[in-house]
Amino acid sequence: MEKLPKTKEEIEQLVLAEMQTFADCEHALAVEVVALDDYGEVAATWSVSCFNPGKSNQEACDSALQVIVPRFQLAYDIVRKH
Repeated sequence: MEKLPKTKEEIEQLVLAEMQTFADCEHALAVEVVALDDYGEVAATWSVSCFNPGKSNQEACDSALQVIVPRFQLAYDIVRKH
């Protein structure tokens, strides 16, 4: 499957919106996406470096990201738009 190109900001918005659908994560405020320079054995061009759970449960949001990030890494590649 070919991955869709997305900017850092687009991926952040997608991940945050998905995270907010999980129980106890409805009030999450932000995620920080970083580009990965050396993919190595990982077939991903980006990862989430940190997040702001806001008034949500931090552990619940972390668990949500464990589900969301691998799935989204299979669907989206990070790109820089000029």
